[in-house]
Amino acid sequence: MTGKALATLFAMLLLFAAGILAGVALMLTAFGNEASSQLDDQVRTVQRDFDRQVRGLRGDLRDELDRRLGPAGSATP
Repeated sequence: MTGKALATLFAMLLLFAAGILAGVALMLTAFGNEASSQLDDQVRTVQRDFDRQVRGLRGDLRDELDRRLGPAGSATP
């Protein structure tokens, strides 16, 4: 093979490798974005469930205090 043919082959291999690396980088970026989106959705779900449980607990506590102390906060005999 001549020097020019080797240089052309080398350039083609470099372009091929660059294309492969660019494709892999694109796929990894898309995967990272999707994983981040799913994680955000799960975090929102957990926060919503936690907030709902805290509100329910707060209401239960208020009801129990009202039952024991009376609605106005005065002690019942």
